[in-house]
Amino acid sequence: MKKLVLSAIAASALSTSAMAEAVAPTLQISGNTIMNAYAVSQKVKNNGKARAHHFSNDISDLFFLVAGRTASGIEYKYKINFQAFSNANPTVAQNYVEFNTKAGTFQFGNVVGPEDTMIEDAGAIVGGTGTFDGAYKNVFNISAFSLRGNDVIGDTGYATKLVYYTPELWDFRFGVAYTPQTSHLGDAKLDNNSIQGNGNVPGVRNFLPALPSNMDVYGVNSWAFGLSFKKEIGNWGINLNGAYITDQSYISATNSSTVKYNAALSGNYKLRLRNTSAYQLGAIVGYRMANGHLVQVGGGWLDNGHSRLFRRQATISSGANTATTGNLHTGDSGEAWNVGAGYTMGAYKFAASYQHMERKTEATRKAKTDVWSLTGDVVPVAGLKFFGEVDYVQTKSNAAAQNLAQDFTNKFDGKANMNTVANAKNKGAVFIMGTKISF
Repeated sequence: MKKLVLSAIAASALSTSAMAEAVAPTLQISGNTIMNAYAVSQKVKNNGKARAHHFSNDISDLFFLVAGRTASGIEYKYKINFQAFSNANPTVAQNYVEFNTKAGTFQFGNVVGPEDTMIEDAGAIVGGTGTFDGAYKNVFNISAFSLRGNDVIGDTGYATKLVYYTPELWDFRFGVAYTPQTSHLGDAKLDNNSIQGNGNVPGVRNFLPALPSNMDVYGVNSWAFGLSFKKEIGNWGINLNGAYITDQSYISATNSSTVKYNAALSGNYKLRLRNTSAYQLGAIVGYRMANGHLVQVGGGWLDNGHSRLFRRQATISSGANTATTGNLHTGDSGEAWNVGAGYTMGAYKFAASYQHMERKTEATRKAKTDVWSLTGDVVPVAGLKFFGEVDYVQTKSNAAAQNLAQDFTNKFDGKANMNTVANAKNKGAVFIMGTKISF
């Protein structure tokens, strides 16, 4: 299948549109920064998140885009994105080339795939900090193994890949991406595993216990598929979409740590996990009123199946420390659903949403997260936005999951202390106010 798809993509790339005048490449520079102020009231005050207030420069982005067009009509682009936080080194996130032809759009490099670009659910309606990415995590203590945000296990983030999107046909568009290894970025060597030091590969957030610093989970031969249907009928707009991810999943380490399934065997440096097989669905319906105001409702469903789960109980060792994964292998990788509604009137937007996320941490016990959110945004002038958000978050796990998470933290987190205490139940409210300036 891989050869067939790649051959079709290569052949399509040769297609060109009618002859047109060539356009020399030009450089465009854009960017944005987001500043937030948090206030939190929660039951569990540990993990270094006991303060009632928190100020944050959540992210700053700088984009460089080079774009031109050949005489045959092919549009070509090069884009690089620098992300920076105060008191931290800048990180190159996006870094890719793109070709737009009559046969479709081709991208190659460090860029997100259709599992990110083609999914639009209630998360595309809400404002504020984008509650579906879990901004509340900066101040809220999530319970052991409780999922946060709209996370798809196996999401490749900006891992190096080849992406293809078809032209829109009868209101449908299809996308496919091939990623040889989900932890690979840039000019890194083959079979490197660098997820822990790379926040741009989000496919295992809050999913497994704290692993040794030189041990990571990743996928090889990753395929992502996306399909969307977008149509406008009078004042109505309909957006239906879905995405599916699959890969061969592993956990691996350098030779100072080992992982194995059978205690009688000698340690291995790479262990096969259950393959990734996860899908996500989204829908948004919008209506443009006679006065120009926009009403939107939407929802989504996510199912991770048993993606990247241990096949059976595993033993992980690093130095003199050893821990087992308990009964995690008898559980699952989680599922989630969301609903939301938004109302936009000129420069103002108001939205409300609800998210439910859960996973089995063993055969019968679960970890759950519920998030209720209200958001408000105002754009007084182009490039300037102020926003506010209120989240009520409730997470609930179980004692066995709490003890397992704490055991791994104590043994493999070099900074483990009184501020890294796992909890089995927490609830609270998070208030966020901020501004975004972009150009």
